[in-house]
Amino acid sequence: MSPHLQRFAPADGAFYAYADIAHLTDDSMAWTYRLLADTGVALAPGIDFDPAGGHRWVRFSFAGAADEMTGALGRLERWLNLP
Repeated sequence: MSPHLQRFAPADGAFYAYADIAHLTDDSMAWTYRLLADTGVALAPGIDFDPAGGHRWVRFSFAGAADEMTGALGRLERWLNLP
């Protein structure tokens, strides 16, 4: 597993993951807007859930069709230039 994908908060729900993106940005709001504009993939900025510390976190929602989730993760992977 990539070292960048190792910091996730424990899952408290069936369809969400809260991920640390501090290695990518310290402004989750701007980062998620840029991601959406570039790829069409929408993530929730962490500041929506934690105004004090969420600026380096994002929330993924997997509450969609499996093929849509697969496509979105592929676009995210390419945008991040992951191997």
